[in-house]
Amino acid sequence: MTTIPPYPSYNPRKKRLITKGYKALAARDFTLAARCFSLALLLDSSDKSARIGVLIADIAQDFPKKAEIFTELYQILLASAPRSQQDTIQTQMLDILREFDASLNHISKAVEKEDSLESEQLNGIAYKDFTKLCKAKGFKEVFENLIFSTKIIFTERDDFHQFLKDLIRYGFKQVALSYIEEMPQVAYSKEIQEILKQC
Repeated sequence: MTTIPPYPSYNPRKKRLITKGYKALAARDFTLAARCFSLALLLDSSDKSARIGVLIADIAQDFPKKAEIFTELYQILLASAPRSQQDTIQTQMLDILREFDASLNHISKAVEKEDSLESEQLNGIAYKDFTKLCKAKGFKEVFENLIFSTKIIFTERDDFHQFLKDLIRYGFKQVALSYIEEMPQVAYSKEIQEILKQC
């Protein structure tokens, strides 16, 4: 009697993880989905279905609607094609996802460059760059060096609130107060009112 060895890439645990991963994607539990696909890839790093799943789960963190569309597209393509074409479909799907990811990186770099140029034109420093300097040299030293020569440019309200809190924390209460006083009264949020109490 001859025994036929199992197909080398078949692994019941891997299959269960991939199935669980796609169910998690459908349920919008992207963290669980990413974990399942990552574990499946540890068992077989060449598995295209797990690679597709982990890419979709990654996209879902920032673009849940896009992730849903990609998941549906993948399922439709698999269901409508013969099994012999599965590998081709998976390769095409991986290409689509990588292209989307590359486009996002390109857009992100363009936005960062624009922010940096805008900061330079305004003779200032972007808040995120300011925080990087603070991590290296400390808030007090960096702020004292920049206070008279450079503007700090904020693009997010939460960043400005954090900056005010840091000013108070490091002994620049008067400076924090003068920043707040320059704001129009209508812009006083609950957060600003809480910060004012600390001044």
